[in-house]
Amino acid sequence: MPATPDRAAEAAATQNSADLAQALHWLMPLHFFYEQAGIPLPDFQFLSGKAVPYPYRSLLVHENDMTPTLAAFHHSKLYLEVHEKVLTDDYLMRMVTLHAAASDVPVEFGAIGIHLGSLPSDTREAVVDGRIPLGAILGEHGVPHHGSPAAFFSVPADQLMIRTLRQIEGTTLFGRCNQLVDDDGIAIADIVEILPRSDESERWIGGVNKIN
Repeated sequence: MPATPDRAAEAAATQNSADLAQALHWLMPLHFFYEQAGIPLPDFQFLSGKAVPYPYRSLLVHENDMTPTLAAFHHSKLYLEVHEKVLTDDYLMRMVTLHAAASDVPVEFGAIGIHLGSLPSDTREAVVDGRIPLGAILGEHGVPHHGSPAAFFSVPADQLMIRTLRQIEGTTLFGRCNQLVDDDGIAIADIVEILPRSDESERWIGGVNKIN
């Protein structure tokens, strides 16, 4: 028996509600800080990994830690700028920008929720100190981990992204919702990572013109 208009609308509303709940779950660290500031989230559009254009696909669609990936791409060590943070006994949330130390150029904006209880005490202290990106700390302290991306997205640059990533309003940016996990699959961190657009990197990657 075909669905009536009322039932079809109800099913669509239920699906939309489920999709919204899933999106907010993926975006949780960033959504937290936007909600705290009373800022509406911009229009995130979720994509398959194959739909992310180069060079952003090579920077996002993988299970590697983003810190060394971006450091290698930009030929520079990265430093951490913390905009906001909230700390409890076992959980640290912060909204951050990563910069290339060699040029001071912002290379990533986003938010991260870190499960401190899963880390050795010396590693935890370095993370809470907030001077070095998490990936660099985990590597330095020999903490086994890998990325587990849950979703990829495009998003128009809003006022916060304009300021932190030095972008033009409305520019389409690309990013991912990622989780760092240990070898047992236990979560170390939940991360939303957004990359700036760069004319130079878009035109040339590996010596090949990828975007016309």
